[in-house]
Formats: sequence, C-alpha cells, structure tokens
Amino acid sequence: MASSSSSKETETESFEFDCPECGTHITGGSTKCPKCGVEFVIEEVSESECPECGKLIPSDSEECPACGAKFELVGESDEQAKQEQREREKELERQKEQARLEAEQNEELKKQFPVLVAEVKPLMAMAKDFDIDTSECRRLIDKAVRAGKQKDIATAVQCVKECRASVRFGIEERLTRDVEHLEKLVGVAKSMGSDPSEMTESINKTRDDISRGELQAALEESKNGRKIAEKVTGKFIEAHDLCEALEKLVQNSERFYVDVREARNLLKEAQEAGARGDWSMMGILSRKGREDIMRTLPEVLKSEMKKAKSTLLDSKADGKDVSVIVKILKDAGMAMKREKYEEALDRLIEFKAEMKRI
Repeated sequence: MASSSSSKETETESFEFDCPECGTHITGGSTKCPKCGVEFVIEEVSESECPECGKLIPSDSEECPACGAKFELVGESDEQAKQEQREREKELERQKEQARLEAEQNEELKKQFPVLVAEVKPLMAMAKDFDIDTSECRRLIDKAVRAGKQKDIATAVQCVKECRASVRFGIEERLTRDVEHLEKLVGVAKSMGSDPSEMTESINKTRDDISRGELQAALEESKNGRKIAEKVTGKFIEAHDLCEALEKLVQNSERFYVDVREARNLLKEAQEAGARGDWSMMGILSRKGREDIMRTLPEVLKSEMKKAKSTLLDSKADGKDVSVIVKILKDAGMAMKREKYEEALDRLIEFKAEMKRI
C-alpha cells in the first residue's frame, strides 16, 4: 500500500505548469497559485491507446505524437453524414410518393378524357346546327389533339374542359339574345295591333328549358318563337336581319380596306326607314348595300388569301405551330370556292386574330 501511495505522490509532483494569470511556474497538484492566488480547475483529458504503438494519447488526437499514425475521428462529421443520408432518403421517398400521385392523377385524367369528349361533341354539333360561332372551341380541340399526341394528358383534358365551357357559354349567350329579341318583337307586334300571346308563350317555354339545362330544347323553342314572330310581324324580322347583316358586313369589310362609303350610306337610310316602320324599304336598302360591297369584295378576298398564305409560310419557316391557322385558312378557301364571301371574310378575320396569338 505504501508503494501505491508513493507512486501517486510522485505523479502529482511531476505535474508542472505555468500560472495562466502571473506566469509563476508551479509544480505538483496545486489548485491555487502561491503567488497571485488564482484558483485552478484541473480538467482530466480522456486518453486512449494508439492502435499502432500502444502509447497513451488524448482521445481527440488526429495523429499519434509518438509514431505519427493518422486517425479518422468519429464525431460531428460522422453525424453530419448520417443526417445527410437521412435527408437523401426522405427526398427519395418524397419523389416516389409524388410519382405515385402523378401516376394516379394521369389514370384519373385518362378516364375523364373520353367522358369530356362525349359531352363536347353534341354541344359542338348543336352550336353548328344553330349557326353559333365555335372558332374558339375548334382552336382548343386542335390544341387538345396535339397534347394527346405528345402524351400530355393533363393539357389535353384542360383544353377539352375549356372547350366545353366555351361552347356552353356561346349557346347560353345566343339564347339570351334570342329571348331579348323575341321580347322586343312582342312590343313590335303590340304596336302593329297583332296578338303576341303565342310569342310570349314561346318565350316562357324557352326560359323553362334554359333553367332545366335543356339547351337543345331551348334553342328549338326560340327558333319556333322566331317563326311565330315572322308570321305576326310580317316583314319586320326579315328587314331587321338584312340590316344587321349589312352592318356586320360593312364593319368587317372596313378591316380589309374595302370601299364601303356607298354601303354605309345605304345602311343609314335603311335604319332610318326601320325607325319609320317602313320594313319593305328597310329590306330593299339593306340588300342594295350588300350588293354594293359584293362588287369589290371577292377580288379583295382573293388578294387577302394570297397574303395570308404567305404569312402562313413565313410563320412555319420560323418554327411556329401553325396547325390551327392552316385549318382556318382551308375553311376560308372552301368558303371562297362556294362563293360564300361573308363566311370567307369571317375566317380571314379569325386567321388574323390567331396569328396574333402565335
């Protein structure tokens, strides 16, 4: 036991250091500087054996001072690597879950697509039967077809949804105008001393069909109401239709710099005749205005068709998607061949509008 005690004392005495405050050299296990009185806290350093030479060295050493062996420390960097690995695994799981959800969404969209197409087809046919503009719908359908070919089912479905909304809006807007027109004709019939009761009944039926969402029935009933109004009001409807058609033709022709000065004068006279209740003269003047424009419109349209084809080729050379405008131009060409110049004019206006989009 005496030998053990002597060993500890020797170890304590051999412990030397300088006071961190005054620099006094101190030997032994003193806890207080004998000169300046500062107290010391002696921290034990964890030690371990060098795996190469067996010498005791501090556990946090990166190199053995005796043999120079290098050590790889296990600590903060190791924990950081583990954390990064965990984050990578979480990201991988997130990506897998996202891919799974996208696959499920695509499957759902694939189921929706034929259902939407089945809804749009009869609406498009209905709009065509009642001369409702579907140019925006056709553009969206063409876009949906292109997206489908590229396997972009989400875009294809969205385009068909927008097409459905567009054609429904067009039909509902047309019905609103038809009802308003019939109501106006009721007033005309009354002013002429005619019985408008059948017209009023047709208006009510049309509104009922609209409220039930039966658009086909509503369109048919509004058409029936118009036929009734034609009988009741005589030449009033025909004259107004001719006058409205002339007004549209004048406005559209001006966009292509057609000389419409004479036609515009005739339009003004026709409107004045209508205000006087002279439906016959209103119709006669409206026809004359149309005939005046038709003397120059075909040649102007031929020239515009050439310009449009040149613009189309330039756009195609620039790498633009011209699939929609190709179809519009084909429709314009077909209308020209059938000598339906107002329709050709409408298609060329649509062509210009589509060119601005691309």
